Amino acid sequence: MTTQSQDFDQKGRKFWGTDHFPYGFARSGEFTREQVQLLENHGYAYQALALGERSPQTPEEEDFVKFCQGEKDPQTKHEKVWDRFMKKSSQRVLFVSLGASSNDDDGASMASYDDVEDF
Repeated sequence: MTTQSQDFDQKGRKFWGTDHFPYGFARSGEFTREQVQLLENHGYAYQALALGERSPQTPEEEDFVKFCQGEKDPQTKHEKVWDRFMKKSSQRVLFVSLGASSNDDDGASMASYDDVEDF
């Protein structure tokens, strides 16, 4: 975004997104180095614009808000990285352990996909 967006980010405060990426964007394997930098440096501005907590101050930010409202497809690198972040952070992760059940005496049975409950 612009210098104004960086000022909004509270002078160097980094956006970490630890709610969805506890080990950081760089270690998630979901983003390129450039995307990591964009998210860390401008994530708070992206978030504030997307949530309507801040009104756009430049034409680029106005286009970003239109993208967030679904009025246009992502075109700029800022829109594309925020789109990717939103898609990756909204995916549910299912962990399945492929080990012996603790309820079995012999430990020989395995859980099948039918045994996994749908949330």
